[in-house]
Amino acid sequence: MKITPKTKIIDMIDAHPGLVDVLVSYNRRFELLKNPVMRKTFARLATVGHAARVADVDLTELIRLLNGSIGEEVSDADAADAGHVPAGRRTEPADAPVKAIVEQRHAKTTSLDVRDVMRSGREPFGVIMRAAAKIRQGEALVLETIFEPAPLYDVLKDRGFEHQTEVLAEDHYRVWFYRTAEREGRREGLGVSERLREEDDTVYLDVRGLEPPGPMAMILETMAGLDPSKRLVVQHERIPMFLYPKLDEHGYRYETKELGPHSVQLVIRKG
Repeated sequence: MKITPKTKIIDMIDAHPGLVDVLVSYNRRFELLKNPVMRKTFARLATVGHAARVADVDLTELIRLLNGSIGEEVSDADAADAGHVPAGRRTEPADAPVKAIVEQRHAKTTSLDVRDVMRSGREPFGVIMRAAAKIRQGEALVLETIFEPAPLYDVLKDRGFEHQTEVLAEDHYRVWFYRTAEREGRREGLGVSERLREEDDTVYLDVRGLEPPGPMAMILETMAGLDPSKRLVVQHERIPMFLYPKLDEHGYRYETKELGPHSVQLVIRKG
């Protein structure tokens, strides 16, 4: 298994558990991978490319280190393809002044600080997605985290958000998410409007064809805004094992039916 910038951290660790210690020895910011909860969340969402950005390390060097640790040779061409993440802090480019837009337009702003949640080893993804679901077009979410939430950028971009990141301290990042569109579908396949329909007391959602964490994010976002009198019926390609703890956490009732190969139906209700 040759490791590339697009390799998911969870897949890499599942195949080579010893790489957790390699990463921690390389950069202490990877300590979060020793926490079982963060391993299930950050590692599931993040690629090696994301991890390099979070730890603020050279991506080419990280690719060489990881492959060398598992006995995989990396050619000069492979290393060149990995690209480069320069040392030093990053903010978003000057042509994307999201913070300035929010302040100039006096946009309604919601603040969310998940630093204590992250330090305690709890998973912040559900909290963030519930908050994001309540942000309307022309409004902003200001997120405080202990490391740069690089995997989150694409997830929220596909929901109509632009972002700008500020580094306030080594363990304090502030990200401005501004919603420029009410809702957008993910790039793969159908848009949200085509995936969602409502009939009487039932809302139907088709998440087939979406790459993780798209299905879970879309399900949780839809449930956050669902009328308690209605139920959500989800068409999925697989049994969503990572989703169940989230549903339990929110007190949602659910049942799963396997309809056939690559065809699973979930029925989810509030309360």
